[in-house]
Amino acid sequence: MSEVPRPSRERLTELFLMLTRVSSPSRSERAVADVVRSCLASCGVEIHEDHTGDVIGGDCGNLWCVVRGEGSGPHLALGAHLDTVPATDSLEPVLDEAGVFRNSRPAILGADDKAAIAAMLHATELLKASGEPFPSYELLFTVSEETGLVGVKHLAEDVLESPLAAVLDSSGPVGGVVVKAPSMVNLRATFRGRAAHAGVEPERGRSAVQAAAKAIASMHLGRLDRETSANVGVIHGGVATNVVPDLCEILGECRGHDEDRLAAVSAEMVDAVQRAAVEAGVDVDVELVHEFHAFALSARSPVVRLAKAAIVALGREPSMLTAGGGSDANVLNGRGLPTINLDTGMMRVHSPEEHLSLDQLEQLCLLVLHLIRLAPDHIPRAGSVVGGL
Repeated sequence: MSEVPRPSRERLTELFLMLTRVSSPSRSERAVADVVRSCLASCGVEIHEDHTGDVIGGDCGNLWCVVRGEGSGPHLALGAHLDTVPATDSLEPVLDEAGVFRNSRPAILGADDKAAIAAMLHATELLKASGEPFPSYELLFTVSEETGLVGVKHLAEDVLESPLAAVLDSSGPVGGVVVKAPSMVNLRATFRGRAAHAGVEPERGRSAVQAAAKAIASMHLGRLDRETSANVGVIHGGVATNVVPDLCEILGECRGHDEDRLAAVSAEMVDAVQRAAVEAGVDVDVELVHEFHAFALSARSPVVRLAKAAIVALGREPSMLTAGGGSDANVLNGRGLPTINLDTGMMRVHSPEEHLSLDQLEQLCLLVLHLIRLAPDHIPRAGSVVGGL
């Protein structure tokens, strides 16, 4: 295939508005999954779904398919996630006079990650309708990505056949390629004190809230160095102002690209929790969970070379990026599947100011088409030595 089909701006608009009108918070992705299944089925593509929804208490599993073209097997897997963060208002997306998609209500738009879904679906429609040969490829749509990459973690490791993968889930103008992303460790600390009447006999009480406050106050939080951060994002406990609280829970995290440094930071957070509990005379349970591991792709990695070639074919300058957050790419790289994360044009995600221009959505669809077209030229040959993770 020497040239890629030209995307239809009208069809991209139709797809994106259709997808973003559908609510799909984590563990409630069924409705948007049905839209995806319908679009792919109309192209004659067979879709598979696993049982992740049953396992995690959701209504939908991960979806995947092979779009058959030339070649005995797929050359590239393209991934997006079906869920969004919860919307604080209704979903009423519009395309404004400036050619920008926004939610007309004060809530998220859902471009994260429905921009990717729209681009992947339309690219498949175009290739299947063109009558021209194209390389075989895979599509993957995961659930509950926003809650700690839960869906992809439950995806069977033998599902994807491709030697290379690209996740479309990074915020920024099309042309950015995330080649490095951090590990993340979650902290949950539950302080257990003793309840008492706060006015009659406060001496008998042991405040779990006070212990939690001491712990947080003694932690080093925020940007710790160029590659490491820490945060406590949730604290809840107590039942009334006249009761010394006997229970309080805090939820925090730390992220970093250096595993030794990250281990030291998480250990310091645990130490702060345990010291505060001793000082306040309360008990505490602490749990650390390593949610995902860092990855760093070499400039010589075939998947990075593929991304650069596709972006150049698009007429743009590739930009290699280091991310501060995780994506499905972290898990796939950890399993040995070289995976990049691509900027999709979405901006200000997870906020009421989230937006995406139609121009960027069109560019994203073209990028997907170029990636598919060029993938066979970047498959590592057996016995070749290339830069990877």
